[in-house]
Amino acid sequence: MKIGIISDIHANPRALRNALCDMGSTDMILCAGDSISEYRFCPETVEILRDNQVQCIRGNHEAVLLGGRNPQYLRKCQSEYPADLLEFLSTRPLSIETSVDDIRILVTHASPLPPYEDYVYANSPILKQVGSLPYDFIIIGHTHMPMIHRTGGVMVINPGSCSEPRDQDRRGSYAILDTDSREVEIRRFQRE
Repeated sequence: MKIGIISDIHANPRALRNALCDMGSTDMILCAGDSISEYRFCPETVEILRDNQVQCIRGNHEAVLLGGRNPQYLRKCQSEYPADLLEFLSTRPLSIETSVDDIRILVTHASPLPPYEDYVYANSPILKQVGSLPYDFIIIGHTHMPMIHRTGGVMVINPGSCSEPRDQDRRGSYAILDTDSREVEIRRFQRE
């Protein structure tokens, strides 16, 4: 099975469409959160995710919009945008635990261990601890920086951001996980 992995779209439907087009045919697509920005809702982005049956989680930006920290903007979104799109986002889980082809996968936006809102980079000490978790693959986002890191029996994947990369490469990125070979590839594409 071929699984596409995206994250940190931040309300950029063009970058999302370009990522999905570049990705080609997949059996499943996972999104590690931040499909919107906390102060910029984009109905088109949410429609693309919903219509492509992308399995999404909520990131910190969805938490700000939907969690009551900005009630005026939420009311504005509720009055301007279709209710079904806000409902789609609000019903997304904070994480996904799934098994595909006997491979155990966890999708979370930031750290899989407390403190859960921490950024996880290739040199983060927390990576030494995730090797004992009961997963084969842990998918994260939040940093906007692509990463593949094996620790113990766990491979941590951060696809980077399809719209706002924060590393030296200004192209968008996503990842492809092949469950047959258990290999992961980070791919780059032109965002605009």
